[in-house]
Amino acid sequence: MYIVGLTGGIGSGKSEASKVFTELAVKLIDLDDIAHKITKKNQLGYLGIKKKFGGKYFGKNKELLRKNLQKDLFNSDKTKKEIESILHPIIFDECKKQIKKNIYEEYIVLVIPLLYETKNYLKLIDETLLIDCNEKIQIERIISRDKLDINTIERIIETQLSRDKKIKKADKIINNDSSIDILKDNIYKYHHKLKIKLNGK
Repeated sequence: MYIVGLTGGIGSGKSEASKVFTELAVKLIDLDDIAHKITKKNQLGYLGIKKKFGGKYFGKNKELLRKNLQKDLFNSDKTKKEIESILHPIIFDECKKQIKKNIYEEYIVLVIPLLYETKNYLKLIDETLLIDCNEKIQIERIISRDKLDINTIERIIETQLSRDKKIKKADKIINNDSSIDILKDNIYKYHHKLKIKLNGK
């Protein structure tokens, strides 16, 4: 089994790229999905946050207040490190479990937003695929999608590895400055080339 690590900055188009791979019947393991799953009520991540912070990030129904937590993650390095120390090991273990379940797939895609920042996942994958776009487009997409103010967006971008450094580290790059149709076409081409490579033709 060959493992592709799909990454890119916030607003770069990872989610749209993921949808295209799903259309191609490629198995996806999305770390954001895992993070969401483990922070549902009474799951491991949820319990870890509750143990560390008490009721601070929980509503009346005892569900995790994700937006409140996200806000503190981007405004406090201390909170960010504490949350990461709780969630990252659980996410990593769950990711490895899911990889084992899909060992007979020709290739799978791990969707890892902070691939180069966390480093743990680099030893699991065979090549990295960066979805890249220029920062102006990136910011416009985040404002449109998440309704965040420009200061919050800039803080989020600053916590991630710079675009230039990502480009230097990436094995393969797909540009996403234009339309979804062009992104889709480029992913289809990437998929076709990878299938040829894996089949030794």
